[in-house]
Amino acid sequence: MTLKEELINIKNNEYKLPDGANVESVVESMLRNIGSTDSYLRDELIYTTFSEWIIGEYLPIEMLRNILHTAMNGHHIFYHIGDSDSDSVFTRSFSMLLIPLILLVNQKHDFLSNEDIIEVKVKLIRYLQQEKDLRGYVLHKGWAHSIAHSADAINALAENNLHDDHLLQLLNTIKDVVCTKDTVYMNLEDERLTTAVVTILKKDTLKITAIQDWIRNFDNWERSECWQEEYKVITNVKNFLSSLYFRLCNEDTIEEVAEMIKETLIKMMKRYT
Repeated sequence: MTLKEELINIKNNEYKLPDGANVESVVESMLRNIGSTDSYLRDELIYTTFSEWIIGEYLPIEMLRNILHTAMNGHHIFYHIGDSDSDSVFTRSFSMLLIPLILLVNQKHDFLSNEDIIEVKVKLIRYLQQEKDLRGYVLHKGWAHSIAHSADAINALAENNLHDDHLLQLLNTIKDVVCTKDTVYMNLEDERLTTAVVTILKKDTLKITAIQDWIRNFDNWERSECWQEEYKVITNVKNFLSSLYFRLCNEDTIEEVAEMIKETLIKMMKRYT
């Protein structure tokens, strides 16, 4: 029986393993195939099964630790890192999706050490600095969505115990991701990144001056002599700050931040209108 057939049977059985099946063997097989170019196997079966088992607390804690560290290794989120147009992105991006699932369970059971949480933060930032394949949907192969999946991981990480310095590092990483000259994000990456930022801001631990500086820095990036590159950055920044502004307008405690965003957007766009 193929993995696909096995997972279809598991799905049809409300994600319960059949008698005699070994959960460790199935998990190992899913991890080996997590980057399949078969979008149904990758997304609807492997990821969905992981989600049901992890969130449903079907897997033991020690296995969750092992899955987390496996997801962050060189064969998963760092697999062929730096490729910009290859199928390796599916392994990286769908391995990334396992991280928020496990972090969500950790919020409830607190089984990860501080060192584990810092390791996730360090590797997540390094991944985003090195990821070059920013495609959203790939024709005939389905979602890659590396930035959206990373945003989900940042959001879940921010809900765990992090010092203010670490939260600022995450915000600055998001700023660098937004200000790319390589692509215009077209698949609601700005909304997923906005969700992560709102989570960070609602923790209400960062100094307002630090948030001000972070917002103003969106108008402070290395200008390009190539207008196509510059317009990619401008479009990404405008879309992201607009998304963040409208999200924060509904948050009474951080309305002041929304006003800063509005001022930054108006100032920035004066040069292009």
